[in-house]
Amino acid sequence: MKKLGRIVSNQKKNLVLKTDKLIKIGARIFDEKGILIGHVMDYFGPVDGPYLLIKPRRDAKHLIGKEVYG
Repeated sequence: MKKLGRIVSNQKKNLVLKTDKLIKIGARIFDEKGILIGHVMDYFGPVDGPYLLIKPRRDAKHLIGKEVYG
């Protein structure tokens, strides 16, 4: 697994990830322990510093500020 970036916010039950790597929609996202957090739903923002919108499997507000992997 590669480090993708840090969760920066929670938006309408989805998580926003700041990253420098663009991965495809549907890709699985994991926490530092390798536990599945959710899937990439969309991406937005500038090409050189995109944000990924992640649909979490369950409430994941505790992940804001944490590093995630994919």
